[in-house]
Amino acid sequence: MFAVCEHCNYRNANEYNWQTKTIILAADYASNGIYNFIIPLRAHFKSKTTLNPIIMLLERRPEIAFLDAISYFPLVYWMLGSIDCLDDLLRAGILLAENVVVVNKELSNSAEEDTLADCNTIVAVQTMFKFFPGIRTITELSQSSNMRFMQFRAQDKYALHLSKMEKKEKERGSHISYMFRLPFAAGSVFSASMLDTLLYQAFVKDYVITFIRLLLGVDQAPGSGFLTSMKITKDDMWIRTYGRL
Repeated sequence: MFAVCEHCNYRNANEYNWQTKTIILAADYASNGIYNFIIPLRAHFKSKTTLNPIIMLLERRPEIAFLDAISYFPLVYWMLGSIDCLDDLLRAGILLAENVVVVNKELSNSAEEDTLADCNTIVAVQTMFKFFPGIRTITELSQSSNMRFMQFRAQDKYALHLSKMEKKEKERGSHISYMFRLPFAAGSVFSASMLDTLLYQAFVKDYVITFIRLLLGVDQAPGSGFLTSMKITKDDMWIRTYGRL
């Protein structure tokens, strides 16, 4: 992203003067899943003027084959760095970002204790939440129980009330107590174990994979148009329920 080439002489995100907000993807290394992440964001029906630049913040240099694959997509950039470093976030243009997607830090997280499996990811995202509260983050965690630490605020009465509800749910043997947490309800955090559960279901229900791909926008059903999204603001609170929406 910051290397001058024959096509571009820019050295930082601000010099690009993008007309739309950016999407930052932070990961340890370049995996095949990143390719599937890019595909829906570069679907053929999207207008060039509405494309959001994608900036991949990687801790390890990607392979040549991966760089060759993503080179066919417009407005996709990569740089070496980490979300643990504030300077790297600023260089990646976090002040211009609309969303920051954080892939679980598998390489640096503790492998000895399950409860510490997400420690580095949580600390990094919590620091980012403190410095840039207006940025929307989407974070992957290994343990669903660690969702309670996301977007943590001390002396939060609502969070304290939710923790009591979670305790009651756990006493009943429920495994979905985390669903009461605001970050999960807002789509700001998800657990890898949820995807594992869907994978198990796919053994007996072959339509699950097709259904999930449609929901994620990876595939398009014939004659169905395309998936879209709508932001709900305070002005839309009169709708009140999902049913009326």
